[in-house]
Amino acid sequence: MTAKQTKTKADSGLTERPPVVVIVGHIDHGKTTLLDYIRKTNIAGRESGGITQHTAAYEIEHPSTSSGQVKKITFIDTPGHEAFSSMRKRGANVADIAVLVIAADEGMKQQTNEALDQILESGSTLVVAINKIDKPEANVQRIKQQLAEKGILLEGWGGTVLSQELSAKTGKGVPEFLDLLLLATEMEELRADPKAAASGVILEAHKDAKTGIVATLLITNGTLRHGEYVVSETAMGKIKSMQDAQGDRLDAATFSSPVVITGFEELPAAGNAFVAAADKKTALALKKEKPRAGSQQLAASVTQEGKPELGVIIKSDAYGTSEALEKLINGLQFKNAGVRILKSDVGDLNESDVLLAKSSHAVIAAFKIGIPNPVAKLIQFSGVSVLSADVVYNLVDAIKEKMQDLLPPEVTRTDLGKLAVLATFKSDTSRMIVGGKITDGKIKKGAKIDVKRKGLLLFSGKISQLQHNKKDMDEVSSGNECGIMVSPLGNVGDKKIETGDDIVIYEEQAKPKALEPLEQSLS
Repeated sequence: MTAKQTKTKADSGLTERPPVVVIVGHIDHGKTTLLDYIRKTNIAGRESGGITQHTAAYEIEHPSTSSGQVKKITFIDTPGHEAFSSMRKRGANVADIAVLVIAADEGMKQQTNEALDQILESGSTLVVAINKIDKPEANVQRIKQQLAEKGILLEGWGGTVLSQELSAKTGKGVPEFLDLLLLATEMEELRADPKAAASGVILEAHKDAKTGIVATLLITNGTLRHGEYVVSETAMGKIKSMQDAQGDRLDAATFSSPVVITGFEELPAAGNAFVAAADKKTALALKKEKPRAGSQQLAASVTQEGKPELGVIIKSDAYGTSEALEKLINGLQFKNAGVRILKSDVGDLNESDVLLAKSSHAVIAAFKIGIPNPVAKLIQFSGVSVLSADVVYNLVDAIKEKMQDLLPPEVTRTDLGKLAVLATFKSDTSRMIVGGKITDGKIKKGAKIDVKRKGLLLFSGKISQLQHNKKDMDEVSSGNECGIMVSPLGNVGDKKIETGDDIVIYEEQAKPKALEPLEQSLS
């Protein structure tokens, strides 16, 4: 459990926070035009070539139809074309709600599919906006069918995914779209602590000839104040100026707000997490820790027998509880994994506990204790894993799960079919397009392959695109001819697929490896 997931005694200080919404989709499907209509400003017309070149965040207000209250929504506008795939992925990873914009006259495209995969991977709530319904060629039912084929079932199509048909050009359906976002927000129950030190994500950063380094930050928790220090994984600095998305000067800003600041001493990396510190001494201490966003890597050590060993720091509410936990945790010894208690103490979690866990790649087992806000901030920033429970055996079970995470998964391979290569159309080190006939079994898009020549393995790869009769397919069966785009796995040098080669198609299934009990000695 990370700091974001940990429930503490300070939960009573949490308040409702506005949602962060990312707009993603294929180039020219109307993402920026939609935001442009919502904000009533001409953003799209000022972009180079009419194409969004930078990630930008904007804050708007909209009356909730359920409560009547005016509520804020923060939008992140990301480029949709292929050259900006990494920026688009960053947007999906920081958003609560991800809106997939699909043009009704064009349907699903390559970047649409990529954006959808990133949304599902990020865990953001998916909302579909079917745009350009004013076009004569609009075909909404085709899009719903395309989504259904990918397992995305919209409301009204047997699923629960929210969607809205609209025209960003005329504004039809846009108010209902905003209502839909607020409805999704109410279902998420988003909360944050306004009294905490600010933390969040760096969206963009660049150097300006006049003002120096300019960074766009998205605050996800706490309050950021002018004059404070901001620390990221690669840079720090004192805030010299702070503005909102409209360019107005700010003295302070709170969660879900996008802000533009100056003052970084070095150029921070976009996508990195940041935290705020009130003074330079605290900021330098945080920078020294070289914190990172994301999960901490475990596997603190390896025993003499060569099995991985999980380090554990115990913090509980009473000495008797600590002793009971020590006994139970020390008993978690298996053939293929072990555990070692680094520290056992009583009282609320403190900074030294977190720093020890980080330096030793250990987990913290917290039983019925509080986590002060500064410590919770450090946990989030460092990526330390905190397992929290009010029942002893639940805590022990959580530690066993972490021990299991140290083990490499068991991978099983299932051969699906074979393809005889009849023609090659394009071949380079990044992708190869070939045509052939399926001689056995079937071919599936996304499956792995072994390319063989005269029975010998040439290299391995993955099927990134599959076509039959010039139509994109998810699967083609034996006896049919098809075309495939192959993405090689790893460096293949100058090796290329040639006519006469055989391709073996297969899938791999990975499942967690089980902890193996020690053999009981006979007495």
